[in-house]
Amino acid sequence: MKQNQKGYTLIELLAVLIVFIVISTFIVTIVFTALRGDTKVNSISTVRQNGNFVISQLARSIREAHAVITPSPCGTIEVPVISSNVTINTVTGDQITYSCGNGNIASNGAQLLDAKNITVTDCSFSCGQTTVKSPPIITISFSLKQTNVSTFTEFIASASAIPFQTSVNLRNTNL
Repeated sequence: MKQNQKGYTLIELLAVLIVFIVISTFIVTIVFTALRGDTKVNSISTVRQNGNFVISQLARSIREAHAVITPSPCGTIEVPVISSNVTINTVTGDQITYSCGNGNIASNGAQLLDAKNITVTDCSFSCGQTTVKSPPIITISFSLKQTNVSTFTEFIASASAIPFQTSVNLRNTNL
């Protein structure tokens, strides 16, 4: 037998293999965690974008309305009338009805949300006035969550609904 053989022993190969497996496990864990975090951020961002769009559209339209048709009469600030829809009269005389139902928010029946990806879990409109002659204050309140959950991370990210709320004073009322 030759005493001066070149090569690695089985123990050396196993040691290198174990080190390689440990390092690979750490790298895969880091990459997987980064991708999960990115998916969660994207899920929450989609819900927030839809919610911000809807609340800004509703607030702008209601703020510029001429009158509130329903709910009528409005309650007081302390005890407002709460409804799943609100109908306004625009300055041009058109009527717009915003309604909550079937997991969506609609304007005259047209959906305002991306219904494939977002669902409404809680929605209401409340109408109150400080005095009988003061303009109505409409409070818009709803919660959204993602519906097309495809991974466990997205499910966790969308498990709790994100709330949206604002109060709007009508500007163009003739009292």
